[in-house]
Amino acid sequence: MQGMSETNHPSPRSDQPKRFPLRLALFGAVSVVSVAFGFLAFSVNDSRILVQRYGYYSIAITFAWALVAMSRVVPEWVRNWPRLSRKELITLVMTIVGLTAVALMTVPYTYKVLYDEFVLQATTWVLHESREVGAIVLGYEIEGTFSTMQTYLDKRPFFFAFLVSLIHDLTGYREANAFFLNTALMPVALGFVYLLARRLVEHLAAMATLCGFGALSLLAIQATGAGMEMLNLVMLLLVIHLALWYLDHPDESRLAALVLAAVLLAQSRYESSLYVAPVALLVLEGWRRKGALILPAAAVLAPALLIPYALHNTYLSGTPLMWELREGEASRFSIVYLADNLVHAAQFFFNFSGKLTNSWWLGVAGFPALIWAIWIVGKNVRQWRVASPTSLGVSVFGAAIIANLGLLMLYYWGQLDDAIVSRLSLPFTVLLALSIGWAVTQFPKKWHRSVALFAIGGALFSYWVSGLVGNAMHWTLNQQAREIAWEIDTVEAAVARAPGARLILTNKSALIWLAKHSDLIQIVRARARGEAIGYHLDQHTFKEILVMQTYRPVGPEGGFQLDPLDRLPDNFLLEPVIERRFGSHISRISRVKEILPVEKPVETDASSAELISKSESMGSATDTTEL
Repeated sequence: MQGMSETNHPSPRSDQPKRFPLRLALFGAVSVVSVAFGFLAFSVNDSRILVQRYGYYSIAITFAWALVAMSRVVPEWVRNWPRLSRKELITLVMTIVGLTAVALMTVPYTYKVLYDEFVLQATTWVLHESREVGAIVLGYEIEGTFSTMQTYLDKRPFFFAFLVSLIHDLTGYREANAFFLNTALMPVALGFVYLLARRLVEHLAAMATLCGFGALSLLAIQATGAGMEMLNLVMLLLVIHLALWYLDHPDESRLAALVLAAVLLAQSRYESSLYVAPVALLVLEGWRRKGALILPAAAVLAPALLIPYALHNTYLSGTPLMWELREGEASRFSIVYLADNLVHAAQFFFNFSGKLTNSWWLGVAGFPALIWAIWIVGKNVRQWRVASPTSLGVSVFGAAIIANLGLLMLYYWGQLDDAIVSRLSLPFTVLLALSIGWAVTQFPKKWHRSVALFAIGGALFSYWVSGLVGNAMHWTLNQQAREIAWEIDTVEAAVARAPGARLILTNKSALIWLAKHSDLIQIVRARARGEAIGYHLDQHTFKEILVMQTYRPVGPEGGFQLDPLDRLPDNFLLEPVIERRFGSHISRISRVKEILPVEKPVETDASSAELISKSESMGSATDTTEL
């Protein structure tokens, strides 16, 4: 109809020559140069150096620009939020506050994903201290000041670490800042989910969506952890909202905010770069609906702003050690992983035991609703040109979220019932919750209230009978996390009783100790540096030198033996301080009493030499776990 109207009523400027699309030409040139610069121009090592040295400044510029761009559109966006009655507003606020409070009261603040969250904490310190992108490998307290000696570029995107470093800039370095950010993001995520559902359905159905998503153990776990999942989720929801807002009335200010938010989303998690595609499609659709090409400066320069992401990807792709493949595997993605991953996904979404961080309500009600929604969208796909901005935008991003989950099903470590992998399903759970809210309105009008209340009750009942069990128990399933937490608490208690610096010798990751500004040497290094450690022991450089070691059972008859990786040379004389049993093994903390002189340097076996080399080149040899 719009095209016919334009034909019947030609523009008074239709007889004028068309202007050369300068901005489109500039966008094309910037895109070509950015691809060449990001993926082709630099070696793996050069890419690493560029990201380490200049990554902070590039993301700082993007973030500041995004804040300015969004400040221009957010006031009008807020004014267009749905008008709620006093009763509806009170119900909404109380629900968001209640769901957030339950999460905080039932899940302890502790590290949930070992080494991933440690690396992020170590990266925030370096960003805060030196404005470089890297995780601490080596650092010591010198004359009362903890100084970074060596860093390495980790594979994880660093937008989350950048935001936490900004909080460090304001408050001073505190481990709690990462947890604080995630907790603050939970009510924001819940509010965004409600507003998104409200664009699709009425208030009570939107509340069914809110409860379906908010009564999710997985969300509570992430809101009380130090990972980057909450930020990635909030950025995805923000981008979806800005895309729908742009489609409502395409203009330069709305597009600038959308594009800059999409650039930041791409640097929130590895796979979030996938969402650049739906943003691009909706930008083009906005041009079509506007009948004009819209290219603000932010859109023209967006490819250049993604150069750090491209360089980081070049570094990761060229460093197979960071892929963390299992023995015998040569590829991160393969069709051979699909069948097994689908079985694990079904076990996650339809588990009723409370041992996983799922919501079986999202599985039981969400999947049928999602299939129903996909069928309706497929039936009406030919009418996409006249579809509402909300229907079109949610459908496009919904397809991208499903594609994201599909990519995970092809990943070698894509088992959703794995405690580490399950967090990657958060975007898909939003889609399931939205589908439930939408499905409520597909029933006859007179049934809407009853069906919505049933959906709300189902979500809360699921949370009560199994979700709260997951909240309370999930963190205890990771014995290594509990073991490290016990070691840290024990040392901190010792420092409280007798202040002074301690040198820690451990075979576990150094990152969490370094993030706490504790002096540390990994045991694999200590084996080859006994003389130097002995010197500091004699000079009383440290209050004491503590060793963290693990003793494992030797057989069904009983007895324990020291883990070979925790063994120190015989000239290290140790005094046991405290020990505790975790599962089948014992964790012991000992004090180094003396290091006897040796006639010749203690030999380091081949395996130790290999671990030292790997540790010096990559940081912690045990830093693993992350898609």
